[in-house]
Amino acid sequence: MSITVKNVSKRFGHFQALDRVSMEVPSGTLVALLGPSGSGKTTLLRVIAGLETPDDGTVLYQDQEVTSQSARDRNVGFVFQHYALFRHMTVFDNIGFGLSVRKWPKEKIAQRVNELLHLIRLEGLEGRYPNQLSGGQRQRVALARALAAQPKVLLLDEPFGALDAKVRIELREWLRRLHDEIHVTSIFVTHDQDEAFAVADRVVVLRDGRIEQMGPPTEVYEHPANAFVMDFLGQVNVFQGTASESGPQITGFSDVKGTPVKDFCSNTIYVRPFDLDIVHELNGQAGLAGKIIHITPAGGVVRVHLQDLHSTARVLVEMNFARLKEMGLTVGKQVGIVPKKARIFTPDYMI
Repeated sequence: MSITVKNVSKRFGHFQALDRVSMEVPSGTLVALLGPSGSGKTTLLRVIAGLETPDDGTVLYQDQEVTSQSARDRNVGFVFQHYALFRHMTVFDNIGFGLSVRKWPKEKIAQRVNELLHLIRLEGLEGRYPNQLSGGQRQRVALARALAAQPKVLLLDEPFGALDAKVRIELREWLRRLHDEIHVTSIFVTHDQDEAFAVADRVVVLRDGRIEQMGPPTEVYEHPANAFVMDFLGQVNVFQGTASESGPQITGFSDVKGTPVKDFCSNTIYVRPFDLDIVHELNGQAGLAGKIIHITPAGGVVRVHLQDLHSTARVLVEMNFARLKEMGLTVGKQVGIVPKKARIFTPDYMI
């Protein structure tokens, strides 16, 4: 079941939540709607679900227009951030609730619920109540309930937002494996780029009710369409500078001859922390002299926080533990900072 959104707009009073949004979700794909608070991602999800009616535009499932259809008529499975389980019902009854409402025979309900209990790896817990489950287990029950009636489309609104970091990582990996098994067309909302990249086949980045970029996660991350996408997707160092035939020239960085770039101007240069290198001495390399002010372990990498020796500017560099130890880097040490890769954009927004 493919989904097509054409020129959809939605306003709440004076607030323009969606502004002529168009996108396509190929059948069987898992798409992440990614963006900051207020970007329109949840409104777009609710329009696709049939929980909101757009002011303009159309929504199609396959080739059928469903813009005016209710969520029930669209046969959509919806998973909320806070589970929305019935506290007085067991796991079994929560999963089978929608089937009971649809008047399925008891034997078929039992068969379907048992299939789903196996799918979400909660066999043996069907008699428990929601308050007897962990947060991750409750979210899996909510997902099973959404899948019970075999929906054409599965929609998830920040499904892991109420969980702690470790459970979120485990559950998003589980969701990716589950999707590979069932292949139902799915869209989920998140403001967490790591989550979107770990789970989705395609990422849609929104800002102020409009789509800034969409595509496979690797393409969006490695080839951001503009300054907003570059800055939003992960940590980044922001410098001023100029464009030249040899590439971006960063203000305050010496060039290969050791002459500081003096031309303040014009453009903003973005450098990912892992696209900067630390050296003991610049020795004529284009770079910046800095002092290490803090070292933070972060998973499989080390984040080295530095200060420009000639200004108050802070710089973040990421490297692995082996490189850190090999260089003998410590707080207070003066080093050189060398860019390996940089991107230049004309600024188009302010934080």
